[in-house]
Amino acid sequence: MSSRKTVELPKVDPPKSNALIALPRKGCLGLCRESEEERFEAVLHSADIEEHLKNSIRRRYIHLIHEYRSRAFCYSLLYHIGHLIITVGSLIVPALLSVQYTNSLIEYQTKIYWLTWTLSLLVTTFNGVLVLFKVDKKFHSLHTTLERLRSEGWQYLELTGRYAGHLLHNGEESSHKNQHRFFCHYVEKIKLSQVEEEYYKYDDTSKGLAQTPSQKTAKESTIVLPSINEEISSLNPPQTVKDVMKGLISDTESIPSPTNEIVVPINNPLPK
Repeated sequence: MSSRKTVELPKVDPPKSNALIALPRKGCLGLCRESEEERFEAVLHSADIEEHLKNSIRRRYIHLIHEYRSRAFCYSLLYHIGHLIITVGSLIVPALLSVQYTNSLIEYQTKIYWLTWTLSLLVTTFNGVLVLFKVDKKFHSLHTTLERLRSEGWQYLELTGRYAGHLLHNGEESSHKNQHRFFCHYVEKIKLSQVEEEYYKYDDTSKGLAQTPSQKTAKESTIVLPSINEEISSLNPPQTVKDVMKGLISDTESIPSPTNEIVVPINNPLPK
């Protein structure tokens, strides 16, 4: 009988499932779905940068995303509910006023009166609230800023757009490490531009920078806050009395003499 020799093949371990490269969690009917922070964190975890740079993105950028999303949601509710009540109420109130005193609805006259009064009060109140808190402006501003921040973050993670290496001048290949400072810079610019639009615009130009005539004209035509690096020299008081006297003498010398002055010589008196 021929003896058969069995050869044992080496065991190969099955590939380990990596949770970071798995498909995103879809959930059921919109529930238990993967959040925006989880999607961004899954890609950020695989980025080739130091851990303290990742923490700065988590503490600043993701926090801004969460803050603007919460504010945008609140203003979105107020915007849509307010405009819905104003639009529908403005159509119903004239219709109720036209049928209030009809003979067939005399028994409902009191109810129609109070219903009309309530709708008119709601329309006026929501219209005043929308105007007072500038809900329309903040609704569009917050949603625009939120979408800009989202696009900026994904452009950085994908190294596309302005993070594809155009900002580097030495021909170096773009990476998450050398593009990190540009990403933080543009995130702060987006944040400050939204702050200027919502609250007050300020000017951050220093004295040493040369300005074009158009920039000077734009600066003079707008009321802006001075930069924290710029001193208000026009309010500096004089240091000594000597400086005050010099200023008075220079002001006196700068006054022009009248042109129609009559000069009378001393030796030649006026004729009688």
